[in-house]
Amino acid sequence: MKQFKKIMAQSHTQNRDCLHGLYTDRQIYLSCLSSSMQPIEDEKVYFYRNISFTFAGTGYRTPQRMILYVWVPKELLGYEGETAKSPVPCEDWLLRNLSGPVNALACTLRNDHKDAREKPDFSMQETGAAVRRRSGCLFIRERQQFRLQISYTFPLIGGHSVNGKSGYKGVKMLLDTLCDRLENADRESLGEQIRLYKRQRAIRAYLQKNGLLAFVADGSILPRQGDTRMPLAGAVPFQSPDALRVNISLEDGTVLTGMGIKKGITVITGGGYGGKSTLLDALEQGIYDHVKGDGREYVLTEESACKIYAEDGRCVQTTDLSPFFSYLPGGGVDAFSTAHASGSVSQAVNIVEAVYGGSRLLLIDEDTSATNFMIRDRLMRRLVRREPIVPYTDRIQELSGRDVSTILVIGGSGEYLKYADCVLLLEDYRVYDKTMEIRDMLLCAGSEDGGEYGDGQRLCRWTERRVLPHELRLGERYAGYTVQFDHERCIRLGEITADLKYLTVLDSPGQLHTLAWLLEMLLLQERSQDGDLRFCCERLVQDMFEDFRDVALTSRTHGYELQLEEVRGLDLLMAAFRLRNP
Repeated sequence: MKQFKKIMAQSHTQNRDCLHGLYTDRQIYLSCLSSSMQPIEDEKVYFYRNISFTFAGTGYRTPQRMILYVWVPKELLGYEGETAKSPVPCEDWLLRNLSGPVNALACTLRNDHKDAREKPDFSMQETGAAVRRRSGCLFIRERQQFRLQISYTFPLIGGHSVNGKSGYKGVKMLLDTLCDRLENADRESLGEQIRLYKRQRAIRAYLQKNGLLAFVADGSILPRQGDTRMPLAGAVPFQSPDALRVNISLEDGTVLTGMGIKKGITVITGGGYGGKSTLLDALEQGIYDHVKGDGREYVLTEESACKIYAEDGRCVQTTDLSPFFSYLPGGGVDAFSTAHASGSVSQAVNIVEAVYGGSRLLLIDEDTSATNFMIRDRLMRRLVRREPIVPYTDRIQELSGRDVSTILVIGGSGEYLKYADCVLLLEDYRVYDKTMEIRDMLLCAGSEDGGEYGDGQRLCRWTERRVLPHELRLGERYAGYTVQFDHERCIRLGEITADLKYLTVLDSPGQLHTLAWLLEMLLLQERSQDGDLRFCCERLVQDMFEDFRDVALTSRTHGYELQLEEVRGLDLLMAAFRLRNP
């Protein structure tokens, strides 16, 4: 810390360019590593109490805006063995316990009566209810340390000169807050989070081994409080029906009981406000592991689950719609494109894209679907002979045979009941298994003829090679393009836009920022224009946190790249399909 204090004292009232001396220049560092003829500049590391810290720049034009990396030895947490096996719960616990105090401290240092440049400013990534990797705290195996990432802006005098005294004071107060918080942290809560995470991983392994799509533990609280992610106080705890109850015995002696949903076709039905959509929403968020107190700690779903919507007006580019359309006016169905898709077309496109992306579970709610795509009853089939749409009823069993299951919420039509492997009735948030009862009803009513294309008479290909169109490219004509967020779920990369409001599985701004960053890289990669798009997306997501030196930095840092959160390759793929070029 003495070295850092000395540097800041020397920098006081100097031009802000002197702040580059706080860190090792990234480009020089890499060139030194690649050339044995150049001396390698040592990384500039500063030490304080039981931690160390380093700096990284975000651009030559803004030397006062830096990234402060705080390195926390894994020994401080007391769970060295667990950290080596699975660092994710430890990363989340650190970020969850440290970001709040750090951001609260930053608020106390702000003075609204002075220029913003004359005071230190910093921020740390915050967490939500889900446990996943975030750039705000990563375990770096090469160093066997946790790296905290903090955005730090050094104060300036007159907008040009460094206020070294205030800058040093801000860093020291921040580090003291971190060290005090680490020394006084409840290590037992970390142990509980590690144990919970291990149970969640074990349950997911159990689901995969036993052919289950999802597990909802008894006692889970599914309803949320308003528009928040907080559990609703006084909500009815979930109770599984006897026929679907499974018991999961874990290695630590814990035995969990709850509802297990098998592969195939599951129909959720019931009256209005009975909890059907609430259950479906919980299953959608079940791809994530949740922290203690969320109410959905043991609501776990197949991790490739994808919720399907009808999206009026979405763009479609060179998509094979032959599984759901026999023809379309004005064009073929093998490589269909439109700037404004209808509800039925967009829903069909979403299913084709999800299946291509590797989804093995489709979640569909009748309320957010196109009726003419979902069903066509016997009378309408007789009346309308020339109908291009192949309804989902005629494909749902074929998809199930291809290991793509469906969980469907219906309330106004019983058309899907005859295809269901399992029927759940919800009344006042209580679940009842009505599978056998429905089968008896159908047996008494007698069977009806299948659809025009039903019963596997017309099998279709569901996967194909997909690439980004050549017009979607951030090349020379987009030099100097900007990245913007027009509203909460719309990304603008220069003139190219992506409306992600129907990717409801994304539950935080950080994930939206991550997709913007990954889409930018995808559009800049030449190989993404000619290769398999799914493979490109999966590779980008897999490598997102690999480089521990500058995991979130590019040559043109926009700011949003500094707070990345884990997403699936499927999420990036679905975002890429929504790219629109005016």
